[in-house]
Amino acid sequence: MTDAFEDRASDFATEMSAEEALMWRVAADPWLDPSGALLVVTDRPVDRDVLRAKLAAGIVEIPRLAERVVEPSNPLEAPRWELDPHFDLDAHIIERAVADPGDHRALLDLVARLQAEVFAEGRPPWLIVNITGLADGRGAMLSRLHHAVADGIGSLRMAEIYVDLERTPDPPPPIDLDAILAQRRAETEPAEPTDTTDLLVAALAGPFGLMRSAAAEIALIGADPARAQRAGSGALDTLRTVADQLVGDPYLDSTSELWTRRSGQRYYLTARMPLDAAKAAAKRRGGTINDLYVTALADAAIAYHAERGTTPRSVAMSFVRSIREGGGLGGNAFVPIKVRAPGGDADPAERFAALHDAMAPDDDTDDPGLDAVSSLAGLIPTPVLTRLGRDQGRRIDIVTSNLRGAPIPIFIGGARVDAAYPIGPVAGAACNATVMSYDGSLDIGIMVDPAAIDDPDRFGELVQQVLDTYASE
Repeated sequence: MTDAFEDRASDFATEMSAEEALMWRVAADPWLDPSGALLVVTDRPVDRDVLRAKLAAGIVEIPRLAERVVEPSNPLEAPRWELDPHFDLDAHIIERAVADPGDHRALLDLVARLQAEVFAEGRPPWLIVNITGLADGRGAMLSRLHHAVADGIGSLRMAEIYVDLERTPDPPPPIDLDAILAQRRAETEPAEPTDTTDLLVAALAGPFGLMRSAAAEIALIGADPARAQRAGSGALDTLRTVADQLVGDPYLDSTSELWTRRSGQRYYLTARMPLDAAKAAAKRRGGTINDLYVTALADAAIAYHAERGTTPRSVAMSFVRSIREGGGLGGNAFVPIKVRAPGGDADPAERFAALHDAMAPDDDTDDPGLDAVSSLAGLIPTPVLTRLGRDQGRRIDIVTSNLRGAPIPIFIGGARVDAAYPIGPVAGAACNATVMSYDGSLDIGIMVDPAAIDDPDRFGELVQQVLDTYASE
């Protein structure tokens, strides 16, 4: 087992990438916390002992889960990952009970409070909460993971360490995780730079990757003067696009007269739609399930405004396009894209078509990914970066993303998962809606800032009504 830990540890970089560092830095502002989570509702309570055994075995496969973040003493260096010298698995598996009457609303209220809690300082930034006290003998579990560890798709792959395909599988082989970690700590010595030049080069390699690329480009221009004109236009386009993602694009900004306030408060909602009905509805409209669900959120937002006597010219939305390749674990690989859903003057069919066109991948457009945004953001002091984050967030009405879950029933700690609701970061917007397909259902988790959407329950009802209308067509 120790050899397996050593082998997998080498798959994870010690120094944070620019993308990881960006996610870590923006979390300095609780309003912008990028952490994601997954709420599963189960047919019975999860067996904590079974879950713990699975996690202990899984950490050998994914040693990042035993590592904490260490801030650099040199401001030019990126934060790094380090094996937690006091790692305690039991501190990452806690139990909480819902308040009476133990219904779905009580569960969601507990989840909203748990999601707002800050990860323990100096410890690996993840937590699993076994939730008890639900009515009818059901169970639930909330798994939280900092976005610096992995994006949504990466976190789902990491979650496979505790998921089973049957209720009572063979138990994992017993391991002494504490002994494995102790041996790893004894064999690992902090790397010290041996040369000042090496230190500077290493420091610039991460957060100043964009500057390094620019320096290389200048050197190439010296050998090929015509390259300056060819590169200049593309570089300026990239810089403008990245800047738009950091500070906003007025054309895509929110036009809502209602959803203007922001706070650190959170209110959690869920909605569901049969997967087959969603596929059929999307096909009738000539688009994808993602087009359908994003349009449903826009339709609900416009209906919410209409009930209050106002019509926004558009709904400012963002969605995440994954650029992850292969089967890697952890990390962040996505492109954040802003789109505008036509407002109340457009009918739902026109709105669907407009969003379908806006979200379709464009082979002719080389949108800068998160790495370009992160490299530029690495040049900005954290207080300024978080202020930009808040400013950009308030320009967005609804943040959306989608995840593909298991097409068949899965089990956790002997309990069958009946529903799986993802939780994405609000990050300064009015709300975040994240959808997951699981076992014939589209499960949508909606985290709302109630200062922006002051009647979140009504908004949730409208989302469900729109989905039910799609399903009945």
